[in-house]
Amino acid sequence: MEWCKHYLKCIFYYILLHQVTGESMIQQLHVIFRHGERAPTDTFPSDPYINYSWSGGWGQLTNNGKLQMYDLGKLIRTEYKNFIPDLFWHKDVNITSSYSERCRMSGQLFMSGLYPPVGSQIWNQEFLWQPVAVRYLPRSEDTNIVMKVACAKYDAMFKELRQSPAILALESKHEELKKYLTKHTGSNVTNMENVESIYNTLEIERLHNFTRPSWVNDTMLATMGELAARNLAFYSEVPYMKKVKGGMFLNNMIKTMENSLNKTDVTKLYLYAAHDLTIVHILRSLNLIETLKPGFGATLIFELYAISSILLKLFKSIYFQITYRNFWKDTPKEYHISQCELSCPLQKFKSLLSDMLPTDYTKECVLEQAS
Repeated sequence: MEWCKHYLKCIFYYILLHQVTGESMIQQLHVIFRHGERAPTDTFPSDPYINYSWSGGWGQLTNNGKLQMYDLGKLIRTEYKNFIPDLFWHKDVNITSSYSERCRMSGQLFMSGLYPPVGSQIWNQEFLWQPVAVRYLPRSEDTNIVMKVACAKYDAMFKELRQSPAILALESKHEELKKYLTKHTGSNVTNMENVESIYNTLEIERLHNFTRPSWVNDTMLATMGELAARNLAFYSEVPYMKKVKGGMFLNNMIKTMENSLNKTDVTKLYLYAAHDLTIVHILRSLNLIETLKPGFGATLIFELYAISSILLKLFKSIYFQITYRNFWKDTPKEYHISQCELSCPLQKFKSLLSDMLPTDYTKECVLEQAS
């Protein structure tokens, strides 16, 4: 009989535990994705494809890029089918884009894959699409996605750090590469920003199966790719720069999560059609990566969960998880910030990042005058 008492006690505590903790449910999703594949934004004098007629124009989405964004929307719907409603309702979704045309188009294409019209929302049987408003701010006002609002302190620090011993040593290390590129491209290649520009053009041409110039080789391209990633990282080189770049996004995201939990925000899904630099800024503000070159359709997701008790609502646990895929159809990888587990409690996350969350962008950007 003694074993029976222990057995029944175990069953009781098992039931009680599950009644108290309940099941975890997604409360809100934040999905940041890089635009789809684009045409080059610029080129170099010796580029054999300098006169190539890109469909849509330079810097615009290619047809492959359009399909990537449509398929990414479908993929996110599949992955979160139990959370995202079938019917589109404007209060469920907030999609914001960079001012850039390729991002705004990516947002529209993403939404066409995420929310194909069903049932009463089908308005044309031969055209299964529905319009969705994509919001955006001018470049000069956007601190959340483009993150290039005028900031005197940041600009001064950026200029100063370009001349820091570490950066000068890095530039010096690759001096021969820059001379080689100057000779063969016809451009004046003096820094890693110039290297990134040429690398981006060559990479897009590779994606289109263009025959590469004879002076290009795999080893050189790998080094250029590393420098391109390092150049992106430089824009958030030190903690202050991380704070006024990715920190702005994180601060706004945490506020919307808190508003969701206190029921002042019913939005389920926040979407951001963004750039590679947006993703790099956010990941570096979280200290999750050193360098990264996000591919087209790279996707960073923050999932907010709530576990509510069933029995008298004795407990309520709030946490979130981070996943990232470096190309739109990669398998997502889970990340967690230092001192926090994969399922990180929201308030702990906020506390750990307190030094990285700006309260007033204007004040943060004031350039102190030397006394």
